Amino acid sequence: MIRSLRTQLVLALCAVVSVVGIVQGISSYQLSKAGMNALLDLRLEQVASRLRGPLGDALPSIPARGSQPARDIVITIWRDDLETPYRSTEPSLPLPREAAPGFSSTMVNGEQWRIYTLREAPKVIQVAQRSSVRHELSEEAAVNTLWPILVLVPLVCAAVLLVVRFSFRQLNRLGSEVQAVDAAHLQALPTAGVPIELRPFIDSINRMIERLARSIETERKFISDAAHELRTPLTALQLQADNLQRDIVAGNQERFQELRRGIARSGSMIAQLLRLARADASLQREAVTQVDVSEVVVAAVAEVLPIAMKRDIDIGAEEMASAKVRAIEADLGIAVRNLVSNAIRYTPDGGKVDLRTEVRGNMVWIEVIDTGPGIAEELLPRVFDRFFRANTEIEGSGLGLSIVKAIVAKYGGSASLRNRDDGKTGIVASIGFRLSD
Repeated sequence: MIRSLRTQLVLALCAVVSVVGIVQGISSYQLSKAGMNALLDLRLEQVASRLRGPLGDALPSIPARGSQPARDIVITIWRDDLETPYRSTEPSLPLPREAAPGFSSTMVNGEQWRIYTLREAPKVIQVAQRSSVRHELSEEAAVNTLWPILVLVPLVCAAVLLVVRFSFRQLNRLGSEVQAVDAAHLQALPTAGVPIELRPFIDSINRMIERLARSIETERKFISDAAHELRTPLTALQLQADNLQRDIVAGNQERFQELRRGIARSGSMIAQLLRLARADASLQREAVTQVDVSEVVVAAVAEVLPIAMKRDIDIGAEEMASAKVRAIEADLGIAVRNLVSNAIRYTPDGGKVDLRTEVRGNMVWIEVIDTGPGIAEELLPRVFDRFFRANTEIEGSGLGLSIVKAIVAKYGGSASLRNRDDGKTGIVASIGFRLSD
């Protein structure tokens, strides 16, 4: 089944052109044969008319036998007072003297002949031509009429392909714009210059984008409001727990510490929700500045270094290319810190986390490589989903990578996660941003 509309249209038009070409070829072939036969008949008639006068008497009475080419016409003149031909270019050919005036087709000496008979007393003039010769001449002429069609049909099909490809350029452009639409770039498709047939389709997509934008904005507002409302009571709860610590008897200290850790986890979750709300928010262009990527990476490493040292994790940079991007420095810092924190969280004690930045084309890429257990291949497509955790045994909110994805998407960048392919276990997390002009 052909799924490409362009291919279907090209094949359909080429099929129509081919059918028209075949019909035209058959028609031209038949008309050419009929026209050639009519022309050959006219030739016989004209020759007979010219032989009515002295020209007929000038023919040899006894020509050399077998001297006439097979493709030539044969002339026989009868006189009423003679039983044998008065003049003949081929005496061995007994043309039927009694043939009716005009054209006739008769078998003579085992061959089919086309004969024109002109009766004008006291003479009967007959001009004949082999039917096989006539067929050969008409076939040659008819076949020659097919060459233009055989050449034009492929040329027209090529022209159809070019015209359809040119016409679909706007569809391809619209397809690219639709593909660029995501939660961070919910812009309506342009309708200027769009063909009338596509307007209903574009309008429906724009209405869908508008509904999606409202839905996402509602979700963002809910997350932001909920996080703000929850942060205050959780902070108060944390303070009350701190104040109660000295009054908790020794036997209850373990359960009390578990309570404090739960409050801390809830606070961390609220903080992540607030970061997610900020990452999802529309980009404030006036706050965008030139940001040095290497400085952001160094700052992120410095922030998590105490945790890494405590767990004896070797954290460092393999390669640090100097590059600048246009972004809000806080956004870039959150994205890098989340990747580094994620790597440290999943790397066992005594492991290693490497960072590197490199420029490829018009993009700067930040990679964080760890020596953790890696992620099952079937789970990799879901790692950027909100609240998804590949390893539920390790503490986390499931929002870190979602925040990274939202920040990267806001700046038109790219984010990916893959297992290492150098023979070691672990993850390679990559985020890319466009270089500033």
